[in-house]
Amino acid sequence: MSIGRDSESTTGGESMNRLFSLGLVVVGLMLASGAAWSETRIAAVNINKVLNQAPQTRDADSRLKDRFAGRQEALLKEQEALREMEEKYRKDRDVMSPEERDKMEAKLREKMRDFKRKSGEFTEDYAVARNQALGSLQEDVYKAIETVAEREHIDLVVGESVLYASDRIDITDKVLKELKLLMGNK
Repeated sequence: MSIGRDSESTTGGESMNRLFSLGLVVVGLMLASGAAWSETRIAAVNINKVLNQAPQTRDADSRLKDRFAGRQEALLKEQEALREMEEKYRKDRDVMSPEERDKMEAKLREKMRDFKRKSGEFTEDYAVARNQALGSLQEDVYKAIETVAEREHIDLVVGESVLYASDRIDITDKVLKELKLLMGNK
């Protein structure tokens, strides 16, 4: 029986030694990480400002406007024609025969449905094209952030989820400058 107790006490002692060693390792890591933390460089970027002020954003918006201008103009003309048609109907409906009124109402409904469909397609197509352009811009933004971070030896760059960041660590303007350089290289 004493053999069992000795082995239990030895096992218990080994457990205590392991626990103590683990504690020392944890304390050592905490101290080491504290030293590493003091050397860590952190910066903040205002992504919304970057996206709004980047030359690539203006370029993408300009290309989208050019690409969709014709369709937008056609929709505006169609909307104006619909408004005029509706105005004429309201003005003349009291003097129309019931058949003419029904025919005009059906024509108005059909044109309104067609306009809504075209308008919806335009909105969807524009949104898809804009999202594609912003996806490309987002890649450029990340490249610019990475370039600035590497050049300035920054270990961590944070974005919007920061509650407070001093101007001293804000690299937004540097990222915008880098984006201008990227724009010039394309």
